[in-house]
Amino acid sequence: MKFRRTTKTFDRIDITSLIDVISFLVIYFLINATLEKASSIKIELPRSSTRVARQKKNKDLIITVNKEGRIYLNRDTKPVTLEQLPGKINIFLGNEKDKKGMRSGKVVIRGDKGSDYQTIVKVIDKVNEAGVKRFNLSMIKGAGKK
Repeated sequence: MKFRRTTKTFDRIDITSLIDVISFLVIYFLINATLEKASSIKIELPRSSTRVARQKKNKDLIITVNKEGRIYLNRDTKPVTLEQLPGKINIFLGNEKDKKGMRSGKVVIRGDKGSDYQTIVKVIDKVNEAGVKRFNLSMIKGAGKK
């Protein structure tokens, strides 16, 4: 008696493991994006309904302006004057420049929503004066209170 061998052809590709890996990656990035770094200087950031920028890295310089208009660098609790700001930025970022002649370090400006807008503009001017052409303004995602 002769048995006939049948060959099975696969109509589908099994992507179950691929879906698992992709779902773990999506969950990881969603959780990682929502973590907020704690700061010792308490300010209330303005709210925006648009996309929020990435979180701080260790090589980023954070400039904080509180309600009273005082300026702080990173987690330092001693305020800095506007005149001292370009020098402090130069010390922090060093003299490294990219191909276009701009500083390669990242600067994030965090301004309290109750702070004077003119103070924020002056800080931006001082950041530009120090040779930094690209910076981020920090905010919280969500609808603002009226």
